[in-house]
Amino acid sequence: MRLRDMISRRAALGGAAALLGAATLGAARAAPVATLGARRIEVASDGGFSLPLGMLARDVAPEALLAELAAAGLSTERAATVLNVTLIRDGEELTLIDCGAGGNFMPGAGKLGEALDAAGVDRAKVKRVLFTHAHPDHLWGALDSFDEAAYPEASFHIAAAERDFWLSADVLSKLPEDRHAFAAGAQRILKALGDRVQTFRPGAEVAPGVVALDTAGHTPGHVAFAVSGGGASLVVLGDALTHPALSFRRPDWATGADQDPAQAVATRKKLLDRLATDRLPFIGYHLPTPGLGRAEAKDGAWRYLPGG
Repeated sequence: MRLRDMISRRAALGGAAALLGAATLGAARAAPVATLGARRIEVASDGGFSLPLGMLARDVAPEALLAELAAAGLSTERAATVLNVTLIRDGEELTLIDCGAGGNFMPGAGKLGEALDAAGVDRAKVKRVLFTHAHPDHLWGALDSFDEAAYPEASFHIAAAERDFWLSADVLSKLPEDRHAFAAGAQRILKALGDRVQTFRPGAEVAPGVVALDTAGHTPGHVAFAVSGGGASLVVLGDALTHPALSFRRPDWATGADQDPAQAVATRKKLLDRLATDRLPFIGYHLPTPGLGRAEAKDGAWRYLPGG
C-alpha cells in the first residue's frame, strides 16, 4: 500500500506541503516550517548533544563508517545531534509530537521550554502530546521540575506496544545494562502521568488528521505520525530516520540505539521507499534543524534532500 493511501481517510492527498521555509533554529527558538491548509506546523528546538561516532552504526568497521561520513562531507571526529520537536497549531489548539528530554538527560538538551516561551506558546493550550516512542529525549520532558505534568491540560498518547514494553515487569532483562536508566525513567514518567496516558495502535487516527504509522524496530512500539490538512501531508518520523547521510545511504546499518536491529533496518528501507515514491515531506527528530526534508532514490539507496 502506498504511504499516501495510509495517511488519512478524510484528507485528499494530492498535494505536497506548502512550505514556509527551513530556518536554522537556535536552542531557544521555534519557527514555522509548513502549512497544511489552515494547520500550521512549527519545529521547536530542545537543544542537542554529541554522541560517540560508534553510536551511528552498530557492527560496522570503523574505516567503513569514516569513509561514509567523509563522502558526505561530515565530521569524522564527532557526531552532533539536534532535537526537533514538532508543534501543530490548529488555531488556538496545540498538539506536540514528542516533548523533549527535560532537565535530567544530557547536557545541551532540555531547551524546549525556552523555545516555546520564545514562540509565545501557552502550555495550558497544548491539548495533546503524541509520543513516537519512550526514549528519554522524547518522553522525559513530559514532567516539569516538580514532577508535575509540564502540559497541565494535555492528554498524553503512546502506542500500546510501546507503553506495555516499558512498563513490563521484566523490561530490564530485555535491555543492555546501559539502557536500564531509560526504563526507570520511562516507568517513572508514565506512572506519574497516570490516567492521562491514552494508548493507540498503528493505523489509528490519534488526533484529527494525524494517523499513527507502524515504524517499530528502533523501539518495540515506535511510530511515526502522518499529519494532513488542506489536501497536503507530511510525516513526523521520530527516530525512524536519524542521520542525514547514513539513514539514507546505508539504511542497512543499524544504529547503536536500535533495539531490534533487523526490524529497524527493514522499517527504514520500507519507509524510505514509500516516502520517496509518494514524494512526501517529513520532519526528522534528529535530522539537521529544523529536520524538514524529502527522500529521493539514488544509486540503489536514497539521499536526503533538506527542505520541503
